Amino acid sequence: MRFSWSLVIFIARCDASWPQLPDTALCDGTLGLFQRKLGRQERRAVQTEKPWEKRVYLVGTCHKVGSQLLRNVMEWTFDALGAKESCQYGGMGVPITFYTPEHTDCAEHPSSIRFDNHIDGDTISELRNLETHNTGGFRGVMMIRDPVDMVISAYSYHHRGAEPDSIYAQGMVELTPAEGVPAMASRMLDTVEVMVQAAKNAEPDVMLVSFERMTKSSASFNQTVQDMVEFLFTDEISKLDQQKILNRAVQEDLHRGYNGLSSIRFDDHWVNHTNDAEDMELAKRAWHVVPATLSAEYQRLRKELGYA
Repeated sequence: MRFSWSLVIFIARCDASWPQLPDTALCDGTLGLFQRKLGRQERRAVQTEKPWEKRVYLVGTCHKVGSQLLRNVMEWTFDALGAKESCQYGGMGVPITFYTPEHTDCAEHPSSIRFDNHIDGDTISELRNLETHNTGGFRGVMMIRDPVDMVISAYSYHHRGAEPDSIYAQGMVELTPAEGVPAMASRMLDTVEVMVQAAKNAEPDVMLVSFERMTKSSASFNQTVQDMVEFLFTDEISKLDQQKILNRAVQEDLHRGYNGLSSIRFDDHWVNHTNDAEDMELAKRAWHVVPATLSAEYQRLRKELGYA
């Protein structure tokens, strides 16, 4: 058998037992990523003009929709590409780039890379029709999730005492699932409606990222990140940069046993953003006590997002 050394493909099976994942990581399964020696055309010099010098980039999340997952993946993405500056709408959340001071408000210090921790349709419309209409436009990614699971996750999260100062958390520690799930469904309804309206306004500039797809398996995580990179940057970044992004982003894949940037960022104040599966199941069993009119609203919102 003859080998062509101009293109060498290494195939390895990754699993969650790996003690560490270096920058040159390979990954896994039938949809896995393959580390390869790049061809001569792909080893071209990095372009002097960065994508964010041409257009605005938007990352949008909502409470209990996988905010940490998407935000962290995009932080690894922009870091791999060398971005040094970003802002947050309303100064909410943490920066989407490593080097930006915390709580940089986009209204006061606008940047081409933006994080919206409470994404809504108005933000997307203003970017599309006003701010970037006559410039380079914008591209974005936004996470969506089954609205009922958002409620179940929010109850489980705040019931164990996480983020006690949150408006969703008040009194939730003391409430049983039969008491807390209906209460959380009422509190979360406005958030879910805002998410749905933003999602309906997303195309063609914003890619909707399914929480369920991204967390299904390591292979599905890999493919979702690849799809995001292709949507955001098309052919404007090199194959080498694409591989760097994928290698770093896998640190957010819980199937591989990592806690990602959240465990680094919060240090001794770290709060685990992943709920216990048993707690989630107990809470889900209590959905039947949610008032019928409120439950019907959630079913309507599920249908609008395609979760029927």
